[in-house]
Amino acid sequence: MAYQRKSPNEKGWSDLEFIADPTHVGATFPQKSDPLLLLHHLSDLHICDAQSPVRPEFLDRWADPDSPIRDIVGTIGCYRPQSMLSAQVLEAMIIALNEIKVGPLSGHPINAAIITGDTTDNAQENEVEWYLALLDGGEIVPDSGSREKYEGVMDDGVSHYDVKYWHPHGTPEGKQDDDARAKYGFPIVPGLLDSCREKFLATGLHLPWYAVHGNHDALLQGTVTPTADTQAAMIADKRYEGLPSSLTLEATLSAFNEVGPADYPGASDAPFVIVTPDVTRRAVERGEYAARHLNSPGLPKGHGFTELNVENKNMYYSAIVGEIKMIVIDSVNHFGGWQGSLDEEQFIWLEDEIKNAQHPVVLASHHPLMLMFNDYAPIGRRVCREEIQEMILKYPQVIAWFAGHEHRHHIEWIGPEIESKGFWHIETASHIDWPQQSRTVEIVRGDDGDIYIGLTVIDHAGGEDYADARKPTDIAALSRLLSANVWQRRESLGAKHSADWAIGELHDQNTVLRITSR
Repeated sequence: MAYQRKSPNEKGWSDLEFIADPTHVGATFPQKSDPLLLLHHLSDLHICDAQSPVRPEFLDRWADPDSPIRDIVGTIGCYRPQSMLSAQVLEAMIIALNEIKVGPLSGHPINAAIITGDTTDNAQENEVEWYLALLDGGEIVPDSGSREKYEGVMDDGVSHYDVKYWHPHGTPEGKQDDDARAKYGFPIVPGLLDSCREKFLATGLHLPWYAVHGNHDALLQGTVTPTADTQAAMIADKRYEGLPSSLTLEATLSAFNEVGPADYPGASDAPFVIVTPDVTRRAVERGEYAARHLNSPGLPKGHGFTELNVENKNMYYSAIVGEIKMIVIDSVNHFGGWQGSLDEEQFIWLEDEIKNAQHPVVLASHHPLMLMFNDYAPIGRRVCREEIQEMILKYPQVIAWFAGHEHRHHIEWIGPEIESKGFWHIETASHIDWPQQSRTVEIVRGDDGDIYIGLTVIDHAGGEDYADARKPTDIAALSRLLSANVWQRRESLGAKHSADWAIGELHDQNTVLRITSR
């Protein structure tokens, strides 16, 4: 990786330093090769409307290092101090990827990019529009509600000031410093809550790109199926700050299940703050995600999706890219729960697509195979990991599976014989959490007839210094630094996994994989 954390200070805060080390481990990449597919792999952008009023960010305090139930609840993920900077991070990543014209190992031209889901954070219309504007290029205003002030939990409001959230503008008069600065060394960044909402001209990705549907693109907080009640609350004027008296923390957390059903806490007498309503915060409906991509001016038209996806309200498809058949899976269980699975109709379609492939096959989904166990199905049947893996291993034309969801770099061989019978399962880290990286993927055939997959992690264009955090790339640099210092991910403070867990081992980063002749 290019950025590493320096030794922490007395509050555990670590600055970053740039380390230029593109060394690849694993197999030896061939000096001469024929290109099969070269693409950039992005995942888990989490373009976030951090001012949306129904985000249950107050739940995350129970995952703080000083929480008495920290080891029980683990990481919740409804609040991040860098969430409102997500648009600038994607802009900085696009700038970096546009500079990479050819594969760093092969020298072959890049064919395309693929984004393996969770493009949005809360399945909202405005989040989808921001994400598409960033990829397509053009003006973007990453703001909602009031255009005059920031109205999220990190705002400057004295009446509802909460020390459990980072307040980048500093401490209001008469209040105590928030925990982020007092305990964990977070900085003061004057004007950040204004600069992060300012209009800017998005660069746009200079490549064809393909989309994949993720659980945060369909479900509230990636878990709960939208209802008429939640739709009304999303566009209304109340931002809830806690639970109603009728709900316990235990009951609420248990309702946000990885396996459905899942439910949102009711409002009832929950405390709230009045904010500016915004109809663009509504949740997108099934099939609408595909329709929005069909309206995008970027290439290819629909970014993989077709009118059939809109009509049938499904989000899976296949496409020939380079010399590879790319099969995109919709692993979201629309009945609820944040883990994945397939409906039976899609499973049958998937096997037929693989069976009839005339090219090597690469699969792409949001959820990794090992987390396809959400079998909740009030209607029909969900197909889970064991059945999916057994089917795929029947077909040697499948050489790789790309996924995200876990926000980490991770590579694993799936199959009975390493590099021979099976396929490489490749996960790429997120844009929202440390280390905020993507990958360049080079799939080639060597002179020996073997297939080689070269993987190189890519940092976004934000530098080491965030300056005054006004320009998009400077704001992205700040986001990277914040993500490396999130207090819930500090190993020294008792976090279950440190932030560096997402980086993976050396063989999960810059590496060369091989598959023997088939």
